[in-house]
Amino acid sequence: MQLTNSFLSLLAAAQAIVAVPFGSSHVTNTLAPVPVTKLVCDGNSFKCTASLDFGDGNWVAQWGTAVFHTGLFGAPDHKEFMHEMTLAPVPVTKLVCDGDTFQCTANLDFGDGRWVAQWSTSVFHNSLRSETTHLAPVPVTKLVCDGDSFKCTGSLDFGDGKWVAQWSTSVFHQSAFFLEQK
Repeated sequence: MQLTNSFLSLLAAAQAIVAVPFGSSHVTNTLAPVPVTKLVCDGNSFKCTASLDFGDGNWVAQWGTAVFHTGLFGAPDHKEFMHEMTLAPVPVTKLVCDGDTFQCTANLDFGDGRWVAQWSTSVFHNSLRSETTHLAPVPVTKLVCDGDSFKCTGSLDFGDGKWVAQWSTSVFHQSAFFLEQK
């Protein structure tokens, strides 16, 4: 029983710490959809990270992704060379989302330019979620991430402009204190 009480006390303390935004004088600030200032994808951790225009500039949204070379399909196996390649965070040069495959694809500024990051997404019209239309890959015109719903939403250059792609993400502050923890 003592162990359970200690665990619950520790859990409550951790939740209280997480609930308070560090370095902010306004507790009313939320992480409602905010613009993305930079988008990078990492082939080592298989994550994409979006820098958010919020607070002190150290807030990010992060989600899992597949990272691969588009020229490797149907070509000889190049897995023996993969360990030699550094795929640390690199800038995204283009972002498109596909309503037919329900995937977003980010072209990466790396190597020969044929490296991409790809993740699953929901694609829908803000007013007509049930409409079925072919949404081949189309450019993302605006990308915002929401720390309240833990989702990133990309506005698609399609139709009436109300089509979006949306995926789950983690949103956190890149504090040196947390980054130094192992």
